[in-house]
Amino acid sequence: MANFIQKSIKRVAVIGGGPGGIAAARALRDEGSFDTITIFERNNHTGGTWYYSPETNPPPPFPSTDALQVDTTLQMKQLYSPIYANLHTNLPHPVMCFQDVPFPNETPYFPSHVNVMNYLDQLAKTENLLPWIRFSTLVENAVFENDVWKISVNNNGKTYTEEFDAVVVATGHYAVPYVPDFLGLDKLARTDKVQLLHSRDYRRPEDFKGKTILVIGGGSSAIDITRETSAVATKVYQCIRTETELSRQAVERYPPNVHIVALVKSFHNSDSSFSVVLQDNSKLTDVDVVVFGTGYLYSFPFLPFQKDNLIKTGQKVHHLNQYLFYRNNPTLCFLGLPIRVVPLPLMQRQSIVMARYWSGKIPMYPFSEEKNDTDNRLEFIMGVAKEFDYDERLGAWAEGWVEPDREGWRSDHPLTGRLTEQWKDLRKNALSLRREYLGY
Repeated sequence: MANFIQKSIKRVAVIGGGPGGIAAARALRDEGSFDTITIFERNNHTGGTWYYSPETNPPPPFPSTDALQVDTTLQMKQLYSPIYANLHTNLPHPVMCFQDVPFPNETPYFPSHVNVMNYLDQLAKTENLLPWIRFSTLVENAVFENDVWKISVNNNGKTYTEEFDAVVVATGHYAVPYVPDFLGLDKLARTDKVQLLHSRDYRRPEDFKGKTILVIGGGSSAIDITRETSAVATKVYQCIRTETELSRQAVERYPPNVHIVALVKSFHNSDSSFSVVLQDNSKLTDVDVVVFGTGYLYSFPFLPFQKDNLIKTGQKVHHLNQYLFYRNNPTLCFLGLPIRVVPLPLMQRQSIVMARYWSGKIPMYPFSEEKNDTDNRLEFIMGVAKEFDYDERLGAWAEGWVEPDREGWRSDHPLTGRLTEQWKDLRKNALSLRREYLGY
């Protein structure tokens, strides 16, 4: 039996004015069923994660394993994104754009963060979304009482509360670093023998000239940091837990001063010495800087009910249907939570589903039973095959098809239809294309 929304939704709050907030606003506007669309953005600009600043955030604690204990983002006056100066996308722009808004023709095939920021900024201006955005407005609390959401915000010291029928969370998940609890790390963090840095706060390779660096991690940021710093550092060690095609290709092209080493076992430090003990029992005794490219924790500190409900430690978000709707109250929706995906077109499809469900046009996707409730990040990591399946599930759902078997669904709609073979081929071959265009 189809399960449609049971209440009238006319006023929608969107938390976050980055790519997810823009995707949400466009879909809600296009649906034409909502009287009020208000976007709360804590910073004074659009772009979210794509807005580069040379400034960095206060360092996280080392280790940093429980979002409920370590997230201080509500107390920060300014939250800087993890974008670094030389960052280029891992995806060609025909793949990564909103599918009805291509990048300008002159855009490099693999854009820099400047190109992406300009694209998002121009889109918000061209489509007249800026009047809906309240800049420098931090959402401090969002609670559901008496069948409405009460959103309490702080705008440069002025606090007030407004009521909404539904809430979109589009705050991203690149603000609260995850740093594993290696033996001896907490003790080391209390000394100044070695610089400890999470990849969130890396900006430029020049800061590491003549240093010996240990990079922990094998994802995109860790690989970029290893490659960039190797041009100026004396030596770079890197340890990679899980080899991927991305890391394998990167390692093949590293210069001679990069050394792949075993995983870290512990940090040892005494009054006179410091060493990193690896799992093969070898030791590194010359490290000046340790960079943790170890990912991030999910956290929504403005949702007071997140503790032990949505969030256990922050490795994933619990009790969601299709990574989107809060099962206990589907007037709360999250955008862009899956990892290793193409974020803009995925959030575009998610937003269309959200808007059509809240307008009463399509039903909720049938809940699958939550078989286990482990706090396992792997459940939110997709990769190409899982992403393709999820994208098409969203597209079919947006068109009212909620049967798990999509064999009879044949839509070729550019936003919600089946993915084109051209798009899928570009997505699958992005690594080799990037190497061809950028040389790495």
